[in-house]
Amino acid sequence: MPRANSNALEVWKTRRCEALDSLEAIHGHVTGERRGRQYATEHLNLALFVRLAAEFQGFCRNLHDDAAFVLVSSLDLGNDPRMSVIRNALVRNRNLDKGNAHPGTLGNDFAILGMTFWPDIHAAYTSRGAKWRETMTDLNEVRNAVAHSDDAKLAVVKQKQPLNLATFRKWRRSLDGAASGLDRAVEAYLQSTADAGWETL
Repeated sequence: MPRANSNALEVWKTRRCEALDSLEAIHGHVTGERRGRQYATEHLNLALFVRLAAEFQGFCRNLHDDAAFVLVSSLDLGNDPRMSVIRNALVRNRNLDKGNAHPGTLGNDFAILGMTFWPDIHAAYTSRGAKWRETMTDLNEVRNAVAHSDDAKLAVVKQKQPLNLATFRKWRRSLDGAASGLDRAVEAYLQSTADAGWETL
């Protein structure tokens, strides 16, 4: 039987990817898929990176929600009103609700659930885990530079890599792999801790 995915991963693979696909289609329509450094193309490219950061942050927040639900459900309290109290305590004041899906943010928020997030990721995905962290860090540098209209920071980011459609697609592929990897690592933690997985959702 195929393994279950979290609700977060299902939404990432459908609605979130569809939103990114539609933006890529608009990009191609406006630019005519021409290469170059046209003014409009550069701003469309930056919009793609900001939306990618937003969708991945949404995925990570959803994944944290799903994990909290599974943990609380494993307590088997039935309809006890304490269920919602405990679950709300696990998601209250998390960084993902007010900050980027930066590696440090993920580590801190999943620590609330008792998970040693990055050590678990690196143990399961020795080489890819480091690449996923790098992509998240680079993407959030771009997102912050654009969101805060910080031209100096944006110039520094551009020195590391061109902020073009090719880089966007490369980072999107990396985060697509990260989404599946994070989903599996979080489920493995839940099964070892709560003896429950995504089929509980």
